[in-house]
Amino acid sequence: MEPTPRILLVDDEPHMLASPRALLEAVDYEVVIAHGGKAAISRLENEDFDLVLLDMNMPDVNGHQVMEFINNKLIKVAVVVLSGEVDFDSTPGAFQLGAFDNIKKPYEFDELQHTLRNALRKQELEKSLFSLRKQLERSKSLHRFMIESSPDIIFIVDKNGNFAFVNDRAEELLNYKKG
Repeated sequence: MEPTPRILLVDDEPHMLASPRALLEAVDYEVVIAHGGKAAISRLENEDFDLVLLDMNMPDVNGHQVMEFINNKLIKVAVVVLSGEVDFDSTPGAFQLGAFDNIKKPYEFDELQHTLRNALRKQELEKSLFSLRKQLERSKSLHRFMIESSPDIIFIVDKNGNFAFVNDRAEELLNYKKG
């Protein structure tokens, strides 16, 4: 069973938090509320989330500042911007700061749910890719260690017969210096 995705819902208007919270919880998301940007930063410092639904226009700390905090702290979380504006250009800088998508308020719940699924899927794929990269690096390190510390002579020659690689044992026995 997959864990329930945790969503941080950020807005400075309380009436803009209750409805989406209820709708998202009804479809099995765990929703945490942050009243404004300062509260969002505090939550992000102390808790892990899979996604942030973020209003951009807030008086204390705006959405851009929250996204800058996320980037500066290297927090791995998908961000979907909730905006009362009509188009992508009305949320300047949000996409440069890494926003996954922009949803106009008031929004259709189906559109919101579709966007959240896509953002969470992208987040899941990025985590899997990161994990695979770490596994590959560990495997390469182990392989290199095994080759370098082998008591056998191991070498590779190129098509011209020149050494392309020699391990330490080959260097010792063949009196060949790595260059």
